[in-house]
Amino acid sequence: MESHRHEQDHDDDHGFAHYLALIARDRLPGPAAGTLHRVEAGGRPAASVTRRSALGFLGGSFALGLAACGGGSSSGSSSSSSSSSSSSSSSSGGSSLCSVTPEGEIGPYFADDSASGFNRSNILSNLDGSETQTGIAFTLNITVVDSENSCAPMQGVQVDIWHCNAAGVYSDIAAESTTGQTWLRGYQLTDANGLVSFTTIIPGWYSGRTTHIHLRLRSSYNEASSTSDGSNTTQVFFPQDLVDELETSVAPYASEGTNPTTNAADRVYTDQTHGEMLMTLTGSNSAGYSADVTISLPITS
Repeated sequence: MESHRHEQDHDDDHGFAHYLALIARDRLPGPAAGTLHRVEAGGRPAASVTRRSALGFLGGSFALGLAACGGGSSSGSSSSSSSSSSSSSSSSGGSSLCSVTPEGEIGPYFADDSASGFNRSNILSNLDGSETQTGIAFTLNITVVDSENSCAPMQGVQVDIWHCNAAGVYSDIAAESTTGQTWLRGYQLTDANGLVSFTTIIPGWYSGRTTHIHLRLRSSYNEASSTSDGSNTTQVFFPQDLVDELETSVAPYASEGTNPTTNAADRVYTDQTHGEMLMTLTGSNSAGYSADVTISLPITS
């Protein structure tokens, strides 16, 4: 959505540094702390921008300002800029500004599968290799960084993953008649680069939810033994156009029909993660897809 500058003389009374300081202290002027209201042409209030979004915007503006000024150098060296999704981190000028990873509920289908057998990259089958799940191949690469330590990679974080199969069913759930099954569940510990990678499939859907994958990260920022600590859980989502295509024309997803709950109508996508955990996929239906996601700890609500 295009934003419009509010062209009134008093807008020039405060410089960029002033607003950045206010945002950092959650003291932006306005009706609610931590919320910056954009103004459309004609003085009508537009959609509000959260503190998280404002920080991201100002971080990008700061980087652009450095580029315009040559980074404070009189040399004729060129500068480059890069853009990233909301689930990634960025850095500039030797200091880092990590995007905040929003909290997504743990949900009812988490199982504390910390046994050594669940420490695996390929989660397609049961631990004994049986019941391999079919669907469009998907590789999820997750990098974990420390937002309170200059976005440094975090080693040794336990990243749990679980999601439903192409038919919308979870393993190891009595209500699903899958007790004892272990497919599409697992975890890994991040390496020195903060990275883990999972081989799985694109999930299907079930009533009331859009297509998604659950993640839980156990680190020094939370109690590893807690199963109700929502501060270290989130969910990632798939592009709506791909989901629509799979549900209408690609086996085995098409046999389940079209999900009436879209991303925009999903409570976790819209109300909890604010659309910020939407993944960018590369690949094809025939070759499979992959996505890179960066998670900044601690996860915040």
